[in-house]
Amino acid sequence: MKMSISFYYIFFLMLAPTFLKAQQSSFIYELNYKPISDSLKTEKIVFYLDIKNKESLFRSDKFRRSDSLRVKRGTANGFDMEYNNSQLYVYKKPESNEVLKYVFVPLIYTTYTIPINEDFHWTILDEKKKIDNYNCQKAEVDYGGRKWIAWFTNEISMQEGPYVFHGLPGLIVKICDEKLNYDFELSQIRDFKWKELYPEKFQKKISWEDFQKLQKNFYNDPLAMINKSDVISYDEGGNAIKTNFKEMKENTQKRIREKNNPIELDHKVEFK
Repeated sequence: MKMSISFYYIFFLMLAPTFLKAQQSSFIYELNYKPISDSLKTEKIVFYLDIKNKESLFRSDKFRRSDSLRVKRGTANGFDMEYNNSQLYVYKKPESNEVLKYVFVPLIYTTYTIPINEDFHWTILDEKKKIDNYNCQKAEVDYGGRKWIAWFTNEISMQEGPYVFHGLPGLIVKICDEKLNYDFELSQIRDFKWKELYPEKFQKKISWEDFQKLQKNFYNDPLAMINKSDVISYDEGGNAIKTNFKEMKENTQKRIREKNNPIELDHKVEFK
């Protein structure tokens, strides 16, 4: 019996540095996605899943740098001009079973969160394969009106993954929807050296219906918050000309309609 206890104690000591490192790490994922669902064209965004003290924050490299600037100088970079996929920003607190999707309202610098209350009913399959250096196993789940296929590894014993995904018996190395509109894949692991996660402060929690209203309001008048007297347009020769705000509005609305492929398909707004 003593030999058995001694063996497992030594085994734990060997694993402990790796386990502790995983509890305070940055998992870097690349997202390849289709802005237009019926197009073959994809775009790529780099995201960080930062984990510290049993909490995690998933955000793009752009937002991560903005959060760092906010801590250092008190102000962050400005928000995007439109709602888009670089705004995938999720805070998870497993101890309280809390998952919050952040919503950044364009132009007005207001932040809300949507509580993600869905349970992830994973189906773990027998199929296995190696992705990079990790031995992975296949799993499936339905979320956001899409069927997702995941590959997780129990070599990193964390029930974590990109975006809102979590709950498998190991880190999610790769996850994509079956139509390959969204494809997250782990590319690097680094030490997380910040003192805290420093998530963006939010004004209040809202519902999906509230978020849909925000999107519709922005679509109906995307220039509402712009001080039009400050906008200067130029012709090809560099000469100042009168700004065509009607054309600017119509072009913005057209872009919103064309790139309307949200990750939560069941909460999609149909713009007209």
